[in-house]
Amino acid sequence: MKTIKRTAIVLGMISVMISCGKEEKAKKPVKAVPNTETKKEVKDDLNKTASKSTVVFTDDKINDVYNQYLSVKAALVNTASNDVQKEAKKLDDMLEKEGGFNELKATAKLIALTKDIKKQRDFFVTLTAETEKIIATADITSGEVYKQFCPMAFEGKGGYWLSDSKEVRNPYYGSQMLKCGSVKTTIN
Repeated sequence: MKTIKRTAIVLGMISVMISCGKEEKAKKPVKAVPNTETKKEVKDDLNKTASKSTVVFTDDKINDVYNQYLSVKAALVNTASNDVQKEAKKLDDMLEKEGGFNELKATAKLIALTKDIKKQRDFFVTLTAETEKIIATADITSGEVYKQFCPMAFEGKGGYWLSDSKEVRNPYYGSQMLKCGSVKTTIN
């Protein structure tokens, strides 16, 4: 009986201490914490490199396609799925006006329709292959295109992309493995 009373007293004291602690905490002023989801500071551009090669093709249409491809790539490097959608939509709209390049257009449309960064990166493989087909047949009057490769992408199968810089900025991993990869070919 004494044990039960002692246990009840101890439990009662613990209960009072816990509730007092809660009241004490409730009385303390709460500091405002900025909402980082809605008030994001401007992030660093992970796609930024020390040097870039400004490529000029003899065909202005190919210049436009390549430069818009680079915008999609930059958004992937920054893991900004909304920006990826916007840039892919711009490419799709551009190709709609100009006509041709049906497979490239279809792939740009798929990227523009998904918010899932993983799926966008999956589609980017095809976008790269289709863009490469176009620029491979074009004449470059100045600059170089760097075909880069990450051996880790897609569970070790690897993935290619085109870049305007020798410095690797990986669109398949973004900040997780920003510099994973190497230049495999230079197109000039």
